[in-house]
Amino acid sequence: MRRRTGWVLLVCWMAGVGSAAGLTGPELAKEFDRGLNAYDAQQYQTAFQIWWQIKDQDLAAMRNIAFMLRKGQGVERNPKKAEDILQLAAATGMPNAEVDLAEMLLNGEAGQPDPKRAVPLLQHAAAAGHPLAQFLLGQMYEAGNVLPKDMSKATELYITSARAGLHEAKERLASLGTDHTAGPGGSSAESVRFDPGPKPQQAAVPVGEVKSGTLAYVQLGSFKTAPVAEAEWIRFSRMPLLVSSLHRVQRADLGQKGIWYRLLVEAGPDPKSAQALCGQIKASGEECLVQRGLVLQ
Repeated sequence: MRRRTGWVLLVCWMAGVGSAAGLTGPELAKEFDRGLNAYDAQQYQTAFQIWWQIKDQDLAAMRNIAFMLRKGQGVERNPKKAEDILQLAAATGMPNAEVDLAEMLLNGEAGQPDPKRAVPLLQHAAAAGHPLAQFLLGQMYEAGNVLPKDMSKATELYITSARAGLHEAKERLASLGTDHTAGPGGSSAESVRFDPGPKPQQAAVPVGEVKSGTLAYVQLGSFKTAPVAEAEWIRFSRMPLLVSSLHRVQRADLGQKGIWYRLLVEAGPDPKSAQALCGQIKASGEECLVQRGLVLQ
């Protein structure tokens, strides 16, 4: 119910603000990247203005605006306004926005700390494979903060987060004397399989099972390790047409070519929808291919 309400609020908010309306997918991506270039050059005011103009069409831009309001970059610091905007973005199921909002709630940046509200946000983002969400949720289990104290769950979350490359998780495991590279039976992090968890109002499909006859997939790339594939998804997820998409990483044994990890995104109920999505991705300057008869394993 929280996410459905969030979508209604988001639609109403979008209808009530002025922006660069009517931009195509490639145009939006170009504007987002223009803002990103300005931000990287520490031209924060320019970046904020660019993203503000497309915030009602691009969830990643909306989340970035909230971040800058939270930190006071290019605009006067306003944690309450940042929290309000993040609530809208998080209600759509965007993991980055969920983690940002959870951090604000844990830290009490816009009022009193509210770890209870942070828990479902972190749980959803952690299930989607967000390393920081996994780490923060692990901390809550370790401390018994709102959640029941459970060192086993905390360690499991730290390991998953560390395998995805989060330095803080690696440090915490080292202090606990735990090796994050060893999995069940002594397997290495190379054998990890990621389950992105559910989208809003959609059941999760665990890796290893197939939604027979209901989904087509677009492959965005193939990588030597699962963490690298997940890191590449962070870049792809900035694209407006993919920001709310469900992704997954598929382990593929290619014989003499070795083990590779395919980055896949759900495209819809049939190959035509996958072809259409791949066409849009290619129009934005990226490469992709449609996977037919894909069996996730």
